[in-house]
Amino acid sequence: MIIIFAVLLSLVGLFSSLLSIAIFRHGYGQISWEYLGDVTRQTTNNLENGIEFIENQSMQIITNSIIQKRLAQMNDKELSSYELQVCRTAIEKELETIGFIDQDIVSVSVMSLEGHESAVKQIEPSGTLFVFDEGDIYLENGTSLWNLAIVGNKRRICMARAILSLCTMRPLGYLNIVYENSFFGDIVRDNSTQFSSGAYIVDSQGTIVVTNYEEHLGKEFPFSLKGFDNNRGICYDALNDTKSFYYVGNQMQNGWTLVETVSVKEFYKNSRTTTLFSLAVTGSLLAVGVVLVMMMTAHITKPTQELLKSMKTLGKGEDYPRVKVESQDEIGQIGMEYNYMVDQLETLIEKVYKMEISQKQAEIEFLQMQINPHFLYNALDTISWMAFSKNDMDISEMTIALADLLRATIKREQFITLHDEMKTVKDYLLIQKQRFGDKILVVYDIDERASSYLVPNFILQPLVENAIIHGLELKVGKGTLWIRIWLNDNQMYFDISDDGVGMTQEEARKLQEQLLDVGSGRAKEKSIGLKNVYRRLLLCYGEESLLEIKSEKDSGTRISFAIPLQLK
Repeated sequence: MIIIFAVLLSLVGLFSSLLSIAIFRHGYGQISWEYLGDVTRQTTNNLENGIEFIENQSMQIITNSIIQKRLAQMNDKELSSYELQVCRTAIEKELETIGFIDQDIVSVSVMSLEGHESAVKQIEPSGTLFVFDEGDIYLENGTSLWNLAIVGNKRRICMARAILSLCTMRPLGYLNIVYENSFFGDIVRDNSTQFSSGAYIVDSQGTIVVTNYEEHLGKEFPFSLKGFDNNRGICYDALNDTKSFYYVGNQMQNGWTLVETVSVKEFYKNSRTTTLFSLAVTGSLLAVGVVLVMMMTAHITKPTQELLKSMKTLGKGEDYPRVKVESQDEIGQIGMEYNYMVDQLETLIEKVYKMEISQKQAEIEFLQMQINPHFLYNALDTISWMAFSKNDMDISEMTIALADLLRATIKREQFITLHDEMKTVKDYLLIQKQRFGDKILVVYDIDERASSYLVPNFILQPLVENAIIHGLELKVGKGTLWIRIWLNDNQMYFDISDDGVGMTQEEARKLQEQLLDVGSGRAKEKSIGLKNVYRRLLLCYGEESLLEIKSEKDSGTRISFAIPLQLK
């Protein structure tokens, strides 16, 4: 229905549009041709005035009595250098008076028969630009010659004519005047309108000497100017790569001809208004018809589209969209069954998600309870020994520390502040001090800002215990334990180091592999101590916070990791 309706309206609108355009273009074309002819004639008159101005200026120079006299003297081969310079100076003085009444003049030169130049230059101090051959100039017997000269990026108009003796009418030399191309170019640009977008001045040899398109200067005009009826025609514009109207003016006194062009597209630009209006009416009617048909079909297609859209977004992200059921037909029944399926799917996913969280939480709590109690037995032995040997306050302090340590062990909180965690570490180290005495020196380097941030419960004590039992206890002589904690870029960094017996590179590599087995779940048994800490970090923060172990034999071991900052 939509296609048939659109085709019928399009045919009616196309017919009316074409009829309106044809009538408009016929009348508009006649008026436009007349206007283009008027522009061409006006521009030609302005150009001829410029040409006549230069011709009159040259006539004043070649008929000047002083210049005539001095040229006659310069042609005398017996003049000395001083006399020759006097003649040149006199001629140049006259040229300055007559020649520089227009700022577009580049240079005015007078050349004697013997080749002595007298010149004044307004713009450039370089050599004078000569375009014409002396023989051609003298052959014209006083008639002016015009041409375009291109030097680098400079485009200039040159005019030359022979200077004849007013007495004998024999050549005394010749005059060479160089003008900036803008002298005529400004006239062409000033007369360019929407009906004359391109303007070309073509000389008698078919060369473009002036144009408002600078890139075409000096090129050969692509058409013969005699091939147009009534000085006008339509053809392909090879210069601007478009189909254009051409209007050719009358030939000027120096042999130049003005050609005005305008592209067909630009020429009939105003006719687009009528075309667009017709198309707008047709398009509006077509749009109204399409909207009416679409409203009738929307009742059927809308529920299907909504169901399809919901199916495409189902399962992407955390969105489980339902469709709105507004009818009891087949589409409505499909929508109801789809909503029921989404409900069941969302319930199942929620159950699985909660089950995974519960399993993870249980594993974390189980690992937290697996703290090696070996040091408690050693502490009890020490307390027993001290109780039998003497009555000392050290026994009281040690007993208190042990009680706090036991209390921290059975805490149910998964996360505690770093301050509380360090209290547990210090209680453990107090007990170990009674056992080892001055054998172990503990150095703390802890950022005070880190105290209030949360860390996993019992995450540092197993690392400290590991450093003492496997590193410092086996060392002969005293040892040092360093505990460093600092903050940087929203991370809390931990570093537990000792200068104990250390490990070989092979032993460190095997230990790292064992930790990876625990982290990936490939280990057959649950581990305690260092592996316990590794597993808990993996469960709490992922692989970004895993332990890094560095060790050298007889030099010590360093264990470091980082966790994201978290406030209580």
